[in-house]
Amino acid sequence: MKEPTLSTTIEVDGQEYQITAVFLENAVSIFIYEETPRLGTLAISVPDTDIMQASTLYVTGSSDAHFVRMLGERFASRIQKLVLLSISLKEVSSELILKIMQQTEQLLFEEKNEKE
Repeated sequence: MKEPTLSTTIEVDGQEYQITAVFLENAVSIFIYEETPRLGTLAISVPDTDIMQASTLYVTGSSDAHFVRMLGERFASRIQKLVLLSISLKEVSSELILKIMQQTEQLLFEEKNEKE
């Protein structure tokens, strides 16, 4: 069995961000943070089905809730698994989230394909 976790650093506009993902049979936990691991704004999202769009079941934390919801639902739909996503960033913008999303998706889908 391959290692069920991924821990890496990405760089966006000269700033480093940490990504830690834990892959389970039916879910993926993803933590995105700066410097020190920290639980941030948290969402639990489910993928879309034939009769329902992707949705977020739970969000805790008020800062950046809409970004966490958006990314959680996107990742859940792409992976077709339950996604627990935590984002803990000092400053957030739409542009930054888009860049982080693109790099995280590349990492997750490369990792997912390697594990299958």
